[in-house]
Amino acid sequence: MSVLIEVGRQKAILRHGEWRSADLRLERLLNSHTKLWIQRTGGPSPGEHDHEQAIASEIARQFGGRILLRVRPRESGGAEVYLRYRQLELEFR
Repeated sequence: MSVLIEVGRQKAILRHGEWRSADLRLERLLNSHTKLWIQRTGGPSPGEHDHEQAIASEIARQFGGRILLRVRPRESGGAEVYLRYRQLELEFR
């Protein structure tokens, strides 16, 4: 359930809801952008079989990148990983 993308000359992998990259700046950018995109749009539908594929495709498109490798999920699901990003974030002052 992982997807490897290339953005420019850098690579990043999305696994269990988190981007990882040797380039820390890219990693932080992808993680924050993904969370914002999901909060704004709702992200992939909860019934989507492979959330990470859908998210990686969209993020790669937005950053002018491409998918290099995809490992298919063993089972359906994974929506719970992204549910926390869909929730409204409330600040208490």
